[in-house]
Amino acid sequence: MNTATVLKAYQLMCMAKAMANIYEENRTITKYVHSTSRGHEAIQLALGLQLETYDSVSPYYRDDSLLLALGFTPYELMLQLLAKADDPFSGGRSYYCHPSYNKPDKPLIIHQSSATGMQVIPTTGIAQAIQYFEQKDLLSTKLAHRNYTKDTSKPIVVCSLGDNSVTEGEVSEAFQFAVLKKLPIIYLVQDNQWGISANAQESRAMNACEYAKGFKGLHTIEIDGSDFIESYSNIKTVFEQVRTQREPFLVQANVPLLGHHTSGVRKEFYRTEDDLNKHAAQDPFPKLEQALYKIGVSEKQLQHIQNTAIQQVQQDFQKACAASEPDIKDVQKHIFIPTPITTEKGERSPTQHEKVVMVDAALFAVEEILQQNTDAILYGQDVGRRLGGVFREAATLAQKFGDDRVFNTAIQEAYIIGSTVGLSAMGMKPIVEIQFADYIYPGLNQLVTEISKSCYLSNGKFNVQTLIRIPVGAYGGGGPYHSGSIESTLLSIKGIKIV
Repeated sequence: MNTATVLKAYQLMCMAKAMANIYEENRTITKYVHSTSRGHEAIQLALGLQLETYDSVSPYYRDDSLLLALGFTPYELMLQLLAKADDPFSGGRSYYCHPSYNKPDKPLIIHQSSATGMQVIPTTGIAQAIQYFEQKDLLSTKLAHRNYTKDTSKPIVVCSLGDNSVTEGEVSEAFQFAVLKKLPIIYLVQDNQWGISANAQESRAMNACEYAKGFKGLHTIEIDGSDFIESYSNIKTVFEQVRTQREPFLVQANVPLLGHHTSGVRKEFYRTEDDLNKHAAQDPFPKLEQALYKIGVSEKQLQHIQNTAIQQVQQDFQKACAASEPDIKDVQKHIFIPTPITTEKGERSPTQHEKVVMVDAALFAVEEILQQNTDAILYGQDVGRRLGGVFREAATLAQKFGDDRVFNTAIQEAYIIGSTVGLSAMGMKPIVEIQFADYIYPGLNQLVTEISKSCYLSNGKFNVQTLIRIPVGAYGGGGPYHSGSIESTLLSIKGIKIV
């Protein structure tokens, strides 16, 4: 690694530290609670500095150092901290370090939510789309606007998450699908031993690396995430492996937690002095300084970098505080993207045609969509070629369009629904099926926390174009597990359309 890269990391680490300090000093004027990357900076910078514009990444709410590494300025991040109109991620709709980005100069970032671990399924959906395009030899076409060509290394997807979120059931659904399909995704687990006040000993039986070994085909590595040099080297190796071998990888980066859980949940509420001292001893900042001294960088040069970073952060904060507030008139914007189709067209009962049953009508409609859109796919439980759906509502579709476009999944309602976020962000048109309406509830989390809020909280950048089919009232006498009508439950969810 060259000296310029290490100095760049030091500059960004100085910025991240200065940002954390100025936020703490000005807690009374920030719009909501916030978290910062203090303690996590080294691994985040090591990863962010090596991503390409044609890659995709999902940072979580403590990843402001990662965002700095991608090229976002402190000012841009502060606009979200202060809920300003020009917040590049949400237009003032979402609180700090909840990014979304869809321009060609940086990696794709789908809408990020506060629901811990929930980003893993949508992000795995991005990897699913990349694999589909790769198999169709369409990558250079689909990612040309992001500077990808057949001569560059292949794109990867990175999903960042905290150690406590790995215990979420939906994370295991994503792992299962990733290893089954051999998707090009890296799960970065930043392990600081704490949830909020629940520590590792009381909340889990194993760490993420040990857990991941139960998923056959999920490669793993455990590293010191507080050491920038070690982190950079290991991430480089992992990136190269996933870019070439196209298989999933989990990186567990052990890091200290130097800041508060959030500005509102203070570390002194629940952590002992011994614990705080133990974490402080692993601070990435002095470790990186020592590494720079060893390669001949002077203390005077580092002090200059630090002073310059602090000055920029102070200026950016003053500028962000003075930025304009969102217009209250815009509060209803971006719940949906405007659609050109506002009225029904065609004849419901055309003359000289026989009536067809609803299942057949739905089958013909999906077939038309698959014919007209090569990026449309259909998946869910038992919809593949052997059965074609328990009501035969997908009969013959796999035979007509191929097993790569119509296929079975495991019993994973959350993955079936949530993965459509990532697929849609990549330009695909996913059609998915929940086998019976009564079984939508395991997928309701993804529907509510990710799909319904994506367009609104990304300020219109990520409208999720997905079609979720649910048989309602099936069998007629199937009782509360096969014949339920759940429309009234779904109608209470703002941001989805129900037909």
